[in-house]
Amino acid sequence: MKRTDAIAYHVEEAESAERLAAQATPGTPGHRHQAEYAQEHRVLAEAARLHDYPDGELED
Repeated sequence: MKRTDAIAYHVEEAESAERLAAQATPGTPGHRHQAEYAQEHRVLAEAARLHDYPDGELED
């Protein structure tokens, strides 16, 4: 997978989860799940940017 594709994918997933979390009632399992999912994808996007992607090497 290309690095730019991985970054774009994770940013898109994070933004989508953040939108869903914003619509959910704070404190509910759905809200927590979406917030955690968004954070995970933000971390993965940053890891791809910093060449520290956990799933192996990405093509530049």
